[in-house]
Order: sequence, then C-alpha cells, then structure tokens
Amino acid sequence: MAKPVPKRMRGLDRAAVTRSAWSLYRETQRPGAPGLGARVLATPRLLRDALGGRYPGVGPGKLAALAVLSAVYLLSPVDALPDFIPFVGWTDDTAVLVWFLAGLTRESGRYLEWAQGRTESD
Repeated sequence: MAKPVPKRMRGLDRAAVTRSAWSLYRETQRPGAPGLGARVLATPRLLRDALGGRYPGVGPGKLAALAVLSAVYLLSPVDALPDFIPFVGWTDDTAVLVWFLAGLTRESGRYLEWAQGRTESD
C-alpha cells in the first residue's frame, strides 16, 4: 500500500512553482536588472564559466550536483507523487524542473552583473 502524501505536501508543488516564477519575474523587472531574455542568452556562458572555475558565484561541483540531482529525480520512477496518476503525478517533476531552471536563471542575472563589473574594471 502506498504511503499517503502528508498534508503539508499537498498543493506545495503548485504553490512553490507559482512563488518561484513570480519572484523571478519581479527580479527581472527591477530597475537596472538584466531582463529575462538577457538571462536566458547568458546561461550558456554562465555554465561554461562556472564549470571552468572562472565564475566565483557558483562552484562547478555545486552546479553539477544540482543538475545531476534534478535529472535523477526527474528520471527516477520513485517520486513524491507517482507519475502514473495523470497530471497530478507530474506536478512534483514540474516543480523540480521549474525550481532548477528558475535558480539557473537567477544565477545568470548575477553572472551578468559580475561580467559587467569585470568588463568595467578592465
């Protein structure tokens, strides 16, 4: 028999995804902050510089660990909510994916600010 989902977990995924998306939107609307498009375009450079050890904002080990843990959870047949339940089963996977992508997008904003400061000091 499957374990029931704890009450504090019900609806958590949808609320977490909404909060994460909303806070990312607010962050991109701050005056002087890089917009969403610039952050998305900067993500490959962020990954290259972080994995190469040139960007001090996030270490290559932490970035790789978060990516691997997210991928393992998404690909794993063991979930908080079983995937065989249509739509409901995919909410936890969606929440993990949005959490990882929102974190990467936030970090790319910090990366752009770091890269701009580096360019100005050169």
